[in-house]
Amino acid sequence: MKLHLCCGPVLLNGWTNVDLIDFGQEVVADLNQPWTFAADGSVDEIRCDDGFEHVDSAEHFLAEAARVLRSGGTLRIWVPHFKNPAAYRMTHLRFISWNMFAVFPEPHDRTQTLRVVSNRLFIGRKESAVWRPVHALINSAPKWWERLFYASNVEVVFAKT
Repeated sequence: MKLHLCCGPVLLNGWTNVDLIDFGQEVVADLNQPWTFAADGSVDEIRCDDGFEHVDSAEHFLAEAARVLRSGGTLRIWVPHFKNPAAYRMTHLRFISWNMFAVFPEPHDRTQTLRVVSNRLFIGRKESAVWRPVHALINSAPKWWERLFYASNVEVVFAKT
């Protein structure tokens, strides 16, 4: 099973698309509640583009993702960086930086079975060949880039241990 969370009107074939608003997807659900649409250890991959910043509790979201992912499964979130004007929409409940997940999980974090395997900054579309050399430069020193320059998005990939 593959979950596409906060799918909006972009429905992916071969994925179970999930959103709070009914866009014709397979599952209409509130991610702030227990994820009853997936059993423990039943999911191979979770994708959440522009949705993590909307959930009430990051801790609840990560705990539920860890619960439903199988061992070796992955969670990928794509969010606006706090320097991106899009990060300041009224429905966004948190501002996200590269540094937020630079040392995740820490001993006090509720979820200990997810490990960050990739944490990257982007400017513009990540698929664009034009930006590829810039993204390589940015991610050679993301801590410093983030402090000094603009970034539009953060992509974090977690693996379930």
